[in-house]
Amino acid sequence: MLRLVGRRTVGALVTLLLVVTIAFFAVNLLLPYDFAVGPGQRAGAMEEIRRQLRLDRPLWIRWLDYMAHLIRGDLGSSFGGERVSTIVFAGLPSTTAIFAVGGFVAYLLGEWIGRVVAWHRGRLLSAAATTGGVVLFTAFPPWLLFLLMYFFTDRVFQARSLFGMGLAPYGAIPPELRIGVVTAVLLMAVAGGVLLRGWARRRDRRLVGLVAMPACLLGGIGVFLALGVWADAIDLLLRPSVVMASTGLILIAFGETMLVMRVGVMAEMGEDYVFTARAKGVSERAIRDRHVAPNAVLPALSRFVTGVPYLLAGLIIIEREVKLRGMASVFFSSIESGDIPVIIGTLVVVGLIGLVLRIVLDLIQVAVDPRLRLEGARE
Repeated sequence: MLRLVGRRTVGALVTLLLVVTIAFFAVNLLLPYDFAVGPGQRAGAMEEIRRQLRLDRPLWIRWLDYMAHLIRGDLGSSFGGERVSTIVFAGLPSTTAIFAVGGFVAYLLGEWIGRVVAWHRGRLLSAAATTGGVVLFTAFPPWLLFLLMYFFTDRVFQARSLFGMGLAPYGAIPPELRIGVVTAVLLMAVAGGVLLRGWARRRDRRLVGLVAMPACLLGGIGVFLALGVWADAIDLLLRPSVVMASTGLILIAFGETMLVMRVGVMAEMGEDYVFTARAKGVSERAIRDRHVAPNAVLPALSRFVTGVPYLLAGLIIIEREVKLRGMASVFFSSIESGDIPVIIGTLVVVGLIGLVLRIVLDLIQVAVDPRLRLEGARE
């Protein structure tokens, strides 16, 4: 296991360096803006700005300098003088929170619907699920957000009024809301409910399976109350920007997972072990959830994790539509101003998140599939 982690980590770092190299040259060569050019500036002033920003040096020397700083964990300084890490990490919490919650819910929803649709073999249900999944996965995010905001904004305001909260405009999350704590508790509650429900299914504890998710969510509410963040949690979860961004991400992300899971379950349904289990009198639900689903879930999980950078790109567009100050505001403002270090720094952080999740996926695959453990032991 340790050798596997080591190999994957080294491979991920090499991949990251290659991605950064491609991004560095692409941004510097293709960006049509010059940060040094300003209205009314003279040629001498522009040359002085380029000299101060070290833009007068050859591109390959600037690349070597950037890579030397990156290896030391330094993303450099923006053209405005502020540290790139400070700028990027200021917008990262809201983006990470929405992606973590929305992405997790999207995967669970897609995996469950894909499993159920494939097992029932109904033509109408299958056609409806396939059409809905393809339409949502290929939907244009601004168009989807427009529909959500048009039809459901009033519903969000009504939900806030039930808790005695006033209207909240679309826009940035107030800094006083403890978004990190709320996100961590919510994710642990949902993950705990999923794990407890899976354990109950394997042990034929139907009652435990039914109450697993509600009990864990109630436990999360108890943690909110104990930590004194209940008001912050409700205010955060019912903010229009958060609701629309999370809902949009779920609708876009769950379709592909559902389709991949559906195909995987259908492929496993014709295997000999399925007929053997039926001959032994095992219930259809047990065959589906205990035997077929574990074999079909790895491709769906792999596709979801490898698609994380694309989902983050879609989330950046979604954030811009709902005026949420996250990675979107950092990325687009840096493009508009031609601030190359911030553009590259944003791409580095997104790539790093994708590579970390890839390593986590490899570990999950080894833990779930005993064949991979045997192959790793032989190596």
